[in-house]
Amino acid sequence: MPSLLEALAVYALVVLCAAYCLWIFLPAGLKQRGARALMAHSGRLQASRTLQALAQPAAGCASGCSGCGSEAAAPAQAARVHHIRWARKPAPPPG
Repeated sequence: MPSLLEALAVYALVVLCAAYCLWIFLPAGLKQRGARALMAHSGRLQASRTLQALAQPAAGCASGCSGCGSEAAAPAQAARVHHIRWARKPAPPPG
């Protein structure tokens, strides 16, 4: 039977993993709003470079995805797309 300390460590790890997954899949607009709220709540958090970067408005098409940086970068990104070509496996020799 696990001890209380072991159980608390496992629960803490699960909570941290769930928070990380939530943060990764959170839209950029909600991250920005959350960063602004944290910065408004505490003067000490206002000095955080990470929160300052998250609180900046998303560049580009204003969709909140913070993906391309600008509309002019869209053709350059399209040039970086690599097409996958499927090759057929050669047939085994008869016999």
